[in-house]
Amino acid sequence: MLRRADQDDDLSEDARLAILAALADADDLAEVLGSETTSAELVDELTAAEETAAEPVGAYLQSISVRGFRGIGPEVTLPLQPGPGLVVVAGRNGSGKSTLAEALELALTGTNSRWEDKAAVWSQNWRNLHAGEPAQIRVGLTEEGVGTTTIGVDWPPGADVAVEDSKGWVQRPGQKREDTSVLGWDAALEMYRPLLSYDELGGILEGRPSEFYDELYKLLGLEQLTEAMYRLDAEVKRLRQPSAELKKARDALRLTLEDHADPRAATALAQVKKTKPDLDVVRPLITEGGAASTPPAWHQAAELMVPDADEITATCEALRSAAENEREEMQRSDTLAADRSVLLEQALMFHDQHGDQPCPVCEQGTLDSRWAVAARAALDRQQSAAEALTAARAATGQARAALSAAVRSVPAPPLADDDLTSLSVARTAYEAFQQLPVDGSVDLADHVEATLPALRAAYEQLRAEAEALIKSRQDAWSPVALELAGWLDKAEAATEVAPKLKVATDALKWLQVNAGELRNQRIAPLAEHARDIWAALRQESNVDLNAIRLEGEKTRRRVTLLAAVDGTDSEAFGVMSQGELQALALAIFIPRATSPESPFRFMVLDDPIQAMDPSKIDGFLDVLRGLARNRQVIVFTHDDRLPAAIRRSRVPARVVEVTRGPNSAVTVVESSRPATRLLDEAFAVAVDEAVPDTIKQKTVAVLCREALEAAAWDTFAARALRQGRSREEVETRWEEAATVKKRVGLAVDPDDTTAVDKWLSGRSARRITMAVANKGIHADIHDYKGAVNAARLATGDLEQLAS
Repeated sequence: MLRRADQDDDLSEDARLAILAALADADDLAEVLGSETTSAELVDELTAAEETAAEPVGAYLQSISVRGFRGIGPEVTLPLQPGPGLVVVAGRNGSGKSTLAEALELALTGTNSRWEDKAAVWSQNWRNLHAGEPAQIRVGLTEEGVGTTTIGVDWPPGADVAVEDSKGWVQRPGQKREDTSVLGWDAALEMYRPLLSYDELGGILEGRPSEFYDELYKLLGLEQLTEAMYRLDAEVKRLRQPSAELKKARDALRLTLEDHADPRAATALAQVKKTKPDLDVVRPLITEGGAASTPPAWHQAAELMVPDADEITATCEALRSAAENEREEMQRSDTLAADRSVLLEQALMFHDQHGDQPCPVCEQGTLDSRWAVAARAALDRQQSAAEALTAARAATGQARAALSAAVRSVPAPPLADDDLTSLSVARTAYEAFQQLPVDGSVDLADHVEATLPALRAAYEQLRAEAEALIKSRQDAWSPVALELAGWLDKAEAATEVAPKLKVATDALKWLQVNAGELRNQRIAPLAEHARDIWAALRQESNVDLNAIRLEGEKTRRRVTLLAAVDGTDSEAFGVMSQGELQALALAIFIPRATSPESPFRFMVLDDPIQAMDPSKIDGFLDVLRGLARNRQVIVFTHDDRLPAAIRRSRVPARVVEVTRGPNSAVTVVESSRPATRLLDEAFAVAVDEAVPDTIKQKTVAVLCREALEAAAWDTFAARALRQGRSREEVETRWEEAATVKKRVGLAVDPDDTTAVDKWLSGRSARRITMAVANKGIHADIHDYKGAVNAARLATGDLEQLAS
């Protein structure tokens, strides 16, 4: 999946990083989608090359010991050969055979599938009735690279102890007992479950479709992909929330704005309707009050002021006083003299500028120096009388200017506004107030005092009306502004996350598209393996298994098994018999249990052929034989058809019989090891007088050699695996030993090449058997029965070395 993302040029870098983060961890995804920039450390971590996963360390079963549990009273041990191979544990119903399988399941998983989802009575009578104390389970394992490991389950004494009150533990060589969690198998037991009972066999196909889907999904390693899609889906929903909230707020706000008379509503509505609104246009409608949205005339009217009445009265009184003082000075002063003084001043100025000249007024006298002296003298006499009048005139001018300025300072009302009903009165009062008399200071003061009260009253009425209109509009807009502010917050939030939402959406869509292809690629090998197994099991069935598909999502996810009946396509469930369905369930279970990623090198089947047609037994045995080349396969069965098939074939398998005596005393007896069965066949040939000596010579030698090698392999592999050596190392060492003697030497002492000679010298039967095995068809055998009996002794001696 990571490689696909790297190779997709249409995928943006941000979306690619989001995919990597989703596949890694929820916190990583939150950082990628939650911050403006992703830390360089996280980018390096997410884009680092993925290390190839090593095959997990494998474990084989060495033994199962049970005491005081279910159908087993006194302690009984089922010895197992750690390493690849097939073991069939046979016993009638009630022999204690299934108790061994249940004990193994309980030790490994902590539960028992037979008791799940069933009434309490199924799990109440778990303690053996005859020898129930102490109750314990011991499972011996050989772990590659570790050695022998023991898993234990113990119950405290007491008849009222529940099966769930057990204490599980694990102990590795040289270490104390620890909790079973140290094995780290919890996830593996769920994903690659190596145990399958008859009840579970039916449950594989008969359970809920989603559960079967989930099991295969985990097996294919796709749960990480599913979790990634869940994480991205959750992030997309989270990032869509602001947009969803914005839409909800927009729908409500549009109705409000469409019905509102305020001009700001039209401006806001134009932006609210847009997919990408200009929020800078909206903000002033909320933050800058109503100045921009109310008519200027209202604000102009609301700001109208007239001068203070006391100040105007004082100014008018000052003008009247100055005018009266001027009048009095005029009465006291000779006006003619004053005017003459002005004339003399102007004449003297004329004389100073132009010299002696005829009088420009009368043209009779002469304006000369003598005249100038006389004129200056007269002017000095008249100057003091004119100064008082001049000062009075100046004071009157200043007072008139002050009152005129006060009148001009009064602002004019608006020219027009339909909503201001008192505007015309105010304009009339203002125009009357501004029509000042041209002459007469007292008239001016009287005019101002006469018109000012009407102007003040008109302005107060107009100002009150304007303020009321402004307040009314603001009161009507305030809730809209609040609603608009809420919409703006949501719009800003949606705008802020929009880029991240696009990244998350693109990443999710890409995963969804590519998940199906990856799913089909991953399931193809499993489906092929299942088809191969089904082909071996079907034996006379006219149903072909075509494909296994994972379909649907979420609550509609299911596994579809496509089949063909005589060439006609159909779903397997509808056309298969019960026996065929169970065989199909095995075909699906086995690839899962034998996945290379599984740490379990063993697979345990409990009564898998109970409902299997006789025609399918041989095919099933062929499947088991193929699996046993690389896996430890253990089959519990009460059906003698499988042991019988083993006995009549040359399948290298051990057959162990379980019998139950009085008081729940269970015994385990090995009825057929591969070496034993091979020698049984050799003995049958040896005593058969109808077989020519030439055939006996060849057959007995070959079977004795195969028996000796089988015993040597069992001994060598069991001991090496118990010592913690890997299966690959054991098999490589075996293949490198090219002769029978070298392979026997591995069984005797793999570290001492001379040990085999010492072992051979210890008993004549060993030397005879080695000679027969080495010479093969060229061996000069005259006592065929003696050769077989010698081989029995030799193989038995080798097998004892394994303990």
